[in-house]
Amino acid sequence: MKSQRLVICLSLFLLAAIQITAQSADLYPLELVKPGQKGYGKTVFEGTKVDTFQVDILGVLKNVGPKQNVILARLSGARLKQTGVFGGMSGSPVYIEDKLVGAVAYAFSFAKEPIAGITPIQEMVDIFKENPQSRFRVGQRVNPQKMYQVAHFSQLLSEFELAQFLVNSSLTGGQNLGNLQPIATPLNLSGFSPQSIQQFAPQLRTLGLVPVRGIGSAKIDDYKDLPLQAGSSIIVQLVRGDMDVSAGGTVTHLSGNKIYAFGHPFLSIGSTDLPLSKAAVLTIVPTLMTSLKISAPTEFIGSIKQDRATGILGVTGEKPQLIPVRLKLHTSRNKLKEFNFEVVTDNLLTPFLITFTVHNSIISSERAIGEQTLQVKCTISVKGQQDVSFENNISDLASSSVFAALAAASPVNFLLNSGFEDVVMEKIDVEITAVEQTREATLEKVWLDKLEVEAGEEVNLAVFLRQSNGDTIVEKYPVKIPEEIGSGPLKIIVADGLSLASSDADTNLGEFIPQNLQQLIKAINNLKKNDRLYIRLARNQSGAIIGGEGMPDLPPSLLALYSSEKTSGDVRPINKVVYVDHELPATDFVLKGRQEISLNVK
Repeated sequence: MKSQRLVICLSLFLLAAIQITAQSADLYPLELVKPGQKGYGKTVFEGTKVDTFQVDILGVLKNVGPKQNVILARLSGARLKQTGVFGGMSGSPVYIEDKLVGAVAYAFSFAKEPIAGITPIQEMVDIFKENPQSRFRVGQRVNPQKMYQVAHFSQLLSEFELAQFLVNSSLTGGQNLGNLQPIATPLNLSGFSPQSIQQFAPQLRTLGLVPVRGIGSAKIDDYKDLPLQAGSSIIVQLVRGDMDVSAGGTVTHLSGNKIYAFGHPFLSIGSTDLPLSKAAVLTIVPTLMTSLKISAPTEFIGSIKQDRATGILGVTGEKPQLIPVRLKLHTSRNKLKEFNFEVVTDNLLTPFLITFTVHNSIISSERAIGEQTLQVKCTISVKGQQDVSFENNISDLASSSVFAALAAASPVNFLLNSGFEDVVMEKIDVEITAVEQTREATLEKVWLDKLEVEAGEEVNLAVFLRQSNGDTIVEKYPVKIPEEIGSGPLKIIVADGLSLASSDADTNLGEFIPQNLQQLIKAINNLKKNDRLYIRLARNQSGAIIGGEGMPDLPPSLLALYSSEKTSGDVRPINKVVYVDHELPATDFVLKGRQEISLNVK
């Protein structure tokens, strides 16, 4: 009996060893690659059928990157004489002696021959053997008030769009002409206007993506439903619905439920979760620089889990987490337009894609230049938390649509990059109201009926607002002095929400280290708005901000403790104490200005 069990165990062991050896044997070792060898490759030129092309090995380039090699080869056959190495070909498998040697991944711009760089398959497989490390949140100071600066100061526009989207410069096509570089990835755009594509094309190219307009989803019935295999076309969907953003490439290798593709980074964003679909190729457009494959998604197959230096790793059957977005646009002609789509969840991509899609939605109906006022409201549903609400108003002659799009994306960007790992966005609602005129008013002056008061007394405040057409609006408000306030000088500050937030940001008054996500969301929801005025009662007095909360009138012993060098952490002494922040009703204007007047409490 024991001998039978032993025989069975040995048989299973040998079978497993044979299977492992067979799998390794299917891969051609880089050490055996020599100049003059001939092989073949697989890719899709049209529809879903995988075709072959010929490969002549020219040699191996050692250490083109850290521990990375590239096989140089001349491609021929099929349509390659006309198209050369084309965008969307990334990942096309190459075989020598019917064994997989690597993936077509690199090319020369404006090359007269289809000479390509091939990423060795072992390097593609090995990079994904390491399990991604768990990420731990590191406490960091945040200031939600700075979200307003993104939408209002043009010098920050490029910083918001690009600083956090900087990728390996090798991904940027066309900037190193004559050098071997990753094949450009065609980005198929459906439901986008030419103006919006033109506005964001530089940012897309910085990410190594070449925008191709006018491609939607393909009708599955028009193409044969062939099994996924090495050489099949695939598409990474970043946005889907009323607008579609998808990037195309080719499958290199299948192993169980794992899909290896591209042969170079997609965006080099590491661990991720992006939708992956089969694709049908409509055609290949030959160009002098780099020809492009025009493809469209057909059937969903899984999710991309990693995006690294030598390719991407997908898993079949996995369902990625997408964020539903509903955008309502109240046009300047009193019509309601609604857009519904989904975007990927990613710290890098989601804010950029929200900016892109919101801008496109505005441009689809409203003017791109000229007098315009846009009211933006963004509501984010976060799992297990209260909704996040953010409002901003933009009034501008030239860039209102861009600033409005940035305003809508600001809270998304802020939350995803706050450092908290439990930010799960269940849906995003964006509501935009457009008016074809600038509605701006400046806080010109304020007036008080008395400058000597007692605690608990009420004073009358007059506010003078000057509109852009020169007309003046005068509003009067009663202001009650707090009963518990001590004697001494007191400042009454009147300002719009943005001006008040900017002054607080300059003094770091709104900066703190949130202890939890709930505290961060509360801070965002309490942000001041720029379509209304605020009355603040403040005094130059020592206090402290503890855990993001202002603490005025602290006993001298506690102030001394918090100011001591022996105390560190999320405690900061302050020299200005705010007693009252009163929000006045919303107006029809984008307000600007800050005025203050001093009185004495007896």
